[in-house]
Amino acid sequence: MTHRRVLTGVGLVAVAAVTVGLATAGSATRQQRVEITFHSLAKTFELDPLTSGPIRRDSGTYSSCCWTRRFYTRDGQSIEIDNPTVTMKGKRGTFVWHELLTFVDINNGYDVATGPWTIVRGTRAYSRLHGHGREDAVDKNNVEVAVQDQGVVELSR
Repeated sequence: MTHRRVLTGVGLVAVAAVTVGLATAGSATRQQRVEITFHSLAKTFELDPLTSGPIRRDSGTYSSCCWTRRFYTRDGQSIEIDNPTVTMKGKRGTFVWHELLTFVDINNGYDVATGPWTIVRGTRAYSRLHGHGREDAVDKNNVEVAVQDQGVVELSR
């Protein structure tokens, strides 16, 4: 398998989760569900809250690096596992997450990827952001066809 654009999409989802409005002082920590949409050709992302909370809709750019690309056979099926770091830059700060994606070739140039992501650090408004989620993606000939990233994020006190 070749290096996947889909993984970059996953990273975007994480970056979108980083673009969060600040919680009011003294408020309790609450988890909020979010969905992140990535546009791999433009290297942009959109963050959409799925539940109420301090995180609001936002957008920005993303990048990914440090792919590990490991190849295995699991239960007789060839898979590729990648562990990139994705950096998302929104209007309020920068957010970074790690993801662990498993790719499977399915047929006619299509690949399916799925795996978890975890927020590891942030700056400015995202310095207190924590969260995790999952990505599901399909690509054809290394071009993203569909990606869905959802998860829960929160601002710690």
